Parts: sequence; C-alpha cells; structure tokens
Amino acid sequence: MISLLTIARLGAELSVIRMGAHVVNSWIPWITWGSVVFGLASAFAWFYASTIKVTRERVVAQRIKEAERNGEKPNLAGVTLDGWDMSGTFAAQSKWNACGAVLAACAIALQAVGNALASV
Repeated sequence: MISLLTIARLGAELSVIRMGAHVVNSWIPWITWGSVVFGLASAFAWFYASTIKVTRERVVAQRIKEAERNGEKPNLAGVTLDGWDMSGTFAAQSKWNACGAVLAACAIALQAVGNALASV
C-alpha cells in the first residue's frame, strides 16, 4: 500500500522535474533564433561564394609578394576569363563555400538540440 509520505515525495520529485523542464524550455527560443541566424549567415556565405570574382592583378600581386617572402621567382602563369583569374576565383569560392557549409551545419545542430529539448 502506498503511504502518504511516498505520494508527497513523488509530488515533490515531479515539481522539480517540471521546474527543470521549464528552465530547459526557456532556452528553446534562443536556440531557435541562433539557428535562424546561422542559417541566414550560411545563405549569405553561399550567395557571396557564387558571386565572388578575383582579378588577375590581385593574384599576380599576391604571387609576387609570396615569392619575395620565400625568396623564389614568382610563377605568374594563369588563366583569365573576362579579366578574372580562374584559379584565384575558384580558391575564393571554395573558401566561402566551406564557410557556408560550416554555418549550415551549426544551424542544423541547433535545430536538432532545440527539437530534443522540446521533447523533454
């Protein structure tokens, strides 16, 4: 037979669980907004990656500077298209695509955490 003391203990434990769930649930809006911010930043990075162009002059200047730093002769070979250096543009796009992917992963991780906490 269940005693009154056991019922009181169960009631106290349930109230503590409810308080803990309230604290956890108060974080969910912040986590959701964090996910939105990371998602928007990811979209910006991927859009920027699709539009970035690197000029031939910028690549040549960078290669000369790097060769002087290393004490070598600069390699000025390259392919241009409409004044844009192909390898420099590809490298810049790759960097911004990687940034967009990391930001999207953070957004997805926050969404997963928010959904997991909502089910507590």
